[in-house]
Amino acid sequence: MKHQLVPGLLFTFILALIVISWQMGQQQTAHAEPVNLHNVYLPLSYKNHDASLGYPLFGVQMYGDTRSSSPYYDSLVNSQATWIRVQVNWRSIEPDDVSPTQYNWVSADQTLGAAHTDHGGYQLIGTIHAAPDWAAPGNRAPLYPGRLPDFAEFVGALVERYDGDGYNDAPGSPVVTYWEFYNEPDANDDYFEAGWGNYGQQYASLLATAYPAVKAANPAAQVVFGGIAYDWFEDQNGPFVRNFLDDVLAAGGGNYFDVMNFHAYPHFAFNWTSQGPGLLEKTQAVRAKLTAHGIGNKPIIITEAGWHSNNLPNSPSSPEIQARYVVELFTQSMAADIKIMIWWMLHDPGGFYSNNGLVTNDANPQPKPAFFAYRTAVNQLSTAHFQYRLSNAQTGHSDMEVYRFIDHVNQRIVYVAWLNPVDTTTVKLLNLWGAQATVRDIIYGNGQTVTDTNGDGRVTIHVTGQPVYVEINQ
Repeated sequence: MKHQLVPGLLFTFILALIVISWQMGQQQTAHAEPVNLHNVYLPLSYKNHDASLGYPLFGVQMYGDTRSSSPYYDSLVNSQATWIRVQVNWRSIEPDDVSPTQYNWVSADQTLGAAHTDHGGYQLIGTIHAAPDWAAPGNRAPLYPGRLPDFAEFVGALVERYDGDGYNDAPGSPVVTYWEFYNEPDANDDYFEAGWGNYGQQYASLLATAYPAVKAANPAAQVVFGGIAYDWFEDQNGPFVRNFLDDVLAAGGGNYFDVMNFHAYPHFAFNWTSQGPGLLEKTQAVRAKLTAHGIGNKPIIITEAGWHSNNLPNSPSSPEIQARYVVELFTQSMAADIKIMIWWMLHDPGGFYSNNGLVTNDANPQPKPAFFAYRTAVNQLSTAHFQYRLSNAQTGHSDMEVYRFIDHVNQRIVYVAWLNPVDTTTVKLLNLWGAQATVRDIIYGNGQTVTDTNGDGRVTIHVTGQPVYVEINQ
């Protein structure tokens, strides 16, 4: 959901330094007690990937050309992202309804180009979107009656072209295995791009038609539910239909997708929590909905999440606040067992959209603090497994979030800690078990060593609105 002007959050930015304390102060402290360890492993298929080493959930959104000729390609490579979400427009590939069917693959080959080994061999999620005028009344509107067979034919040809089997492949046989069906299909008829929101049964039929076409072309391909906004509902003067997911599942749609998918923006965290970015709590709500329909075991991904760096009239922010949200959203994604999380976007989108990019959209794109925070998050967390979130009793503070990870590759425990709200200047103390720790900033990963100066087996960390990584070697 790319919304620019949304009421509800009034952020005032003050960048707080993370101060490391070597002694107990006068502020309230708490002791984080050790608990039993457990690992979270990724059940999805990854080529040549050892799940015990962690899993690469880090992704970004791009539009248009993703090949090395893209002006943003260097930024993509330097971000260390693993996944790219792109939009594949049916209307560009099959603009005319003719017999025999004719496809123009030029734009698709450019958009999906990063899947080619010559352009990085990235993992891509292709969002099938924008039906041609002859198939639907709008970009993401429900198809005209009788057009589902045409859609199935197109989907089958698309998946076949990018299955890498050497038959009817794109040049170089790139492989794309994740196919998402429409963007935010829960939009209602009144949205500027009328969606499927009032037509849950028809969307279930779309999935039921697409699923066998995808599997026939590539049995290993994954059918991804279109990323639902699942907030800014109609009863909140928004365009999204609250019961869309229920309607799809009630119509049997749960049998025809492999991966659930939604979007998460802190603008709308109030729907799910009283503090924090809300991604964790929203995931719990979506998973509960799936469980109620008997499909709670399906993996979940997030194909849009993000925050802006510009200071909007009713949604103040700053580059530093945006960087904080990078850490918070990816940390909560791992805690929620999200398999892939796409930051929207790699670069500022321009136009009327807010500046959600990790880099600018200049001719020579410039990295923002969020870009470096993203890269540091990859370095800190991509080999880590989430273990647990510390309770309020363990932290001693209801406004403090602390997440513990274990990193078998680097033989360390990593905590990610911050205070809510994101712009707070409050400082509170956190005690963690360990004789020594390295505390790293979120932008460049610079570290400072802290030791147990009291001889009680604990280190003391000052925590504020700026998240911090705390490493304790095993």
